[in-house]
Amino acid sequence: MSFYVAFVLALLCCHGCKGSNTSDISEEYLSELLVLRNVTEQLNLLDVVYELPLELVDFQESNVYFYVYTKLSPLGTKLDYDESNRLSSVLGFSTNVPTVFIIHGWMNSYQSGVNTDIITPLLAYDNVNIISVDWSSYSFLLYTLARLNVPNVGKTVGYFIESMLSNYDYSADDIVVVGHSLGAHVAGIAGKKLNGTLGVIVGLDPAGPLFFESDTSGRLNVGDAQYVEAIHTDGSLFGVNYDVGNIDFWPNGGYVQPDCIVLLSTCSHMKSYLYFAESLSNDQFYARQCDSYSDYTGGECADNTVTLMGSLSFNTSLTGNFYLNTSSTSPYGLGNIYDS
Repeated sequence: MSFYVAFVLALLCCHGCKGSNTSDISEEYLSELLVLRNVTEQLNLLDVVYELPLELVDFQESNVYFYVYTKLSPLGTKLDYDESNRLSSVLGFSTNVPTVFIIHGWMNSYQSGVNTDIITPLLAYDNVNIISVDWSSYSFLLYTLARLNVPNVGKTVGYFIESMLSNYDYSADDIVVVGHSLGAHVAGIAGKKLNGTLGVIVGLDPAGPLFFESDTSGRLNVGDAQYVEAIHTDGSLFGVNYDVGNIDFWPNGGYVQPDCIVLLSTCSHMKSYLYFAESLSNDQFYARQCDSYSDYTGGECADNTVTLMGSLSFNTSLTGNFYLNTSSTSPYGLGNIYDS
């Protein structure tokens, strides 16, 4: 089956789908997304090489916005994609500290939980600028069409960062891009546009449906930044079930999270950004390097390396898969159970 046929099938599957927020997606819509996931799995097995049907995309860079937050400007200042030169006019913005970009996913906007939950603890930092990317003009489309717009949104984000670096003689080393779901792949495309020079990309449960393991050019992957980290929480439906980063964290195995008993829901998918948001103010997510979750829970990796998942402190010397368990309710981090 050709990739183009697969996309046509996907469009047919999603004909008439609606939704306003990932927490409110209907069961019917989630069932249709499961069909897209199954199509993806089949094509992954076939190791299909393809080209995106770009004739389905009607994209304008002017529909992507950038909201800038600082401790002195906590309500956010809206900039267009070509207005990075106005960053210096935002009260509290500094070219001497790191800048964290946050990119939401499907059926979300800059006002959704992935942004607000992460921005709140980030504003407690004394030394960081925050820029939230709003691509909701495209993220509220049918999933297939939203996915098709990911490359263009990523290039637009890349353009904004590129011009920011140029306008302020700012270092790419000081850029951290955090993306959830489709936003994780947007971050990957932005990183590719800058030839992997960005300091860090954090992928929060990178979207799985219609992203293919063999097509590293079209999704988040190692090399999109100097260091790429991923937190996988829903490898059974919304998220990818394969490695994408220098380090891949798999809390509770990475497929279904505690207290997320309804499989066809966004519960597990959302936990990725809830864990990350908690780690920013109180990082107690200790993880151990291991080959599989069953080996981890079976004690086969008891002598392996331990590191922390999340926060803005990255151990870039480590690589591989790391596993951990969490609580089913906040606070999710269990602390350093390995030394207890």
